[in-house]
Amino acid sequence: MTHLHIKDLQAGYGRKLILNNINLEVRQGEMIALLGPSGCGKTTLLNALCGFIPLSYGEILSDKRVISQLPAEQRNITMVFQSYALWPHMTVEQNVAYGLKVKKVKRADIETRVAELLNVVKLAGLEAEKVTALSGGQRQRVALARALAIRPDVLVLDEPLSNLDAKVRLSVRHEIKALQKKLGFTSLIVTHDQEEALVMADRIAVLNKGQIEQIGTPEEIYHHPSTAFVADFMGADNHIVWPIQDPGFSLNINLPPDDLSIYFRSENVSISLQATINNELNQQQNEGLIINGTVEQSVFFGNSYRISVRSGKHIIQAEHYKHLPGKTPVTLHILPEALHIYAADVKSSVLEKN
Repeated sequence: MTHLHIKDLQAGYGRKLILNNINLEVRQGEMIALLGPSGCGKTTLLNALCGFIPLSYGEILSDKRVISQLPAEQRNITMVFQSYALWPHMTVEQNVAYGLKVKKVKRADIETRVAELLNVVKLAGLEAEKVTALSGGQRQRVALARALAIRPDVLVLDEPLSNLDAKVRLSVRHEIKALQKKLGFTSLIVTHDQEEALVMADRIAVLNKGQIEQIGTPEEIYHHPSTAFVADFMGADNHIVWPIQDPGFSLNINLPPDDLSIYFRSENVSISLQATINNELNQQQNEGLIINGTVEQSVFFGNSYRISVRSGKHIIQAEHYKHLPGKTPVTLHILPEALHIYAADVKSSVLEKN
């Protein structure tokens, strides 16, 4: 069941149009990640949704109620800001209760709701603490509890984990996802972190230049990017344009003789020493993209090595289980299913690999 429906939305600041023709349906209890580079319109979409900026065109419906022209306070949509926006002079309990007091909820009901939420976000016992005495992860939980206190129709989160260090961020993102599943609230989260979106979202909407390039499950976005932009943004860090006037490359796939734009991830590149390549690859395994080159750099990445391989004018990135010395001759192999292939002149056109 669609809980939030955004139709043909256009919005911006003054005469500058940021978002153009945004269409998005969010189901009840679903978390959608808005993913894209800086300046693509992610936060502008949240601001338009919350009523902080007016729409130039389009409509927003929440639970079939048109809210496009309502002031922010009447939309029942709450935002968790990147900076948390907590009241520094208030205690944890006072921050969480703030929205309920504004709505003039009875004191007994406020106390019950605050106690319930602090227990859910694992802050029970810290009610009397000033928020300035809390860690970053704890402050994020206070901001989340405050946003949920008024039982919003939609909860939006604007890069809520960007101010946390890496270890805390890993923990908190799983906590937010578990909480969303437990309470069943409908949510949109803005992030520029691909891994964060993959872990937290039920579906991902990838934005580029104010438009949605693709929307789908994390698996669909990762394994089947519909445009060259999505493939590149989602980590397909190798890119070549075919045909290549370079004897080191061979492409063994049944495709039309057009100019092609090909993307693939370093994790999908198999490396073999050229001395053993004929023994290791049979004819079937030779299907796909084959690249002969020499190692330029080998960098330790913890559980693997990042190998940079030069073939002609191209540098190809690959992952390998061990260090390879510079100038080592190697052959790289990428299977057909790991290649994301697009018509070079129409980057949104995906070509089937037969």
